Amino acid sequence: MKRPPALNASSIGKLGPVAPGSNVLVVCNGEPPPSVLLRRWARAADVVLAADGGANMLRDAGLVPNVVIGDLDSVTPRTRRECASSLFIHRGSQDSTDLEKALDFCSEMKAGSVVLAGATGGRLDFTLGNLAVLWRYVRRFPIVVRGDGWHALTVTRRMRIEGKRGALVSIIPFGACRGVTLRGLHYPLREAALPVGRIGASNVVEKSPFTVSVKKGKLLVVVFDMTVPKRSSRRW
Repeated sequence: MKRPPALNASSIGKLGPVAPGSNVLVVCNGEPPPSVLLRRWARAADVVLAADGGANMLRDAGLVPNVVIGDLDSVTPRTRRECASSLFIHRGSQDSTDLEKALDFCSEMKAGSVVLAGATGGRLDFTLGNLAVLWRYVRRFPIVVRGDGWHALTVTRRMRIEGKRGALVSIIPFGACRGVTLRGLHYPLREAALPVGRIGASNVVEKSPFTVSVKKGKLLVVVFDMTVPKRSSRRW
């Protein structure tokens, strides 16, 4: 199993010191991505953090997290044995989810960016809850949710986003949005209003990076690896 990078003791217990601005991979206990992807994302991270049962997923991929945090009721005995070098942090409060506990810890260590894996799939309420929780943290650090063949980004102002030409892009408002502008996509928008329940599905990348901006509101931008024929329909 691959061991986490060596970290010395500091004010964050066994974990630190971690340089402010570190890139953190947070792994939840949802639908597991292919192990090859999980290992790739772990290699790109400075710190690998498991939200409770996400530690089992990392173990199955041959990885050992730096930190396991949560109420720890989903971590198996085998994972505890094989991840003995990890820092286990028990936070038993039922007022927050394991993902919230993990993102709170990212705030404490002043993370620079967070990649979130295993946050979707399985129970629908967990998937929706995990996506809703993100908006409490996006002003502290950028968050990218990754899955097999797709990734999602949180946009509250303006963002330039890389995407393969011809790839599918969907724009999902979390609440009413105003001043929505899309550039570099097949179906552009300029200063548009997106009321609650109106989504922009199956747009297509024409120029990379493309730009998404919103003057008021929150947008989740989902980018798929797949490409589509030019006659792809627009769904607003």
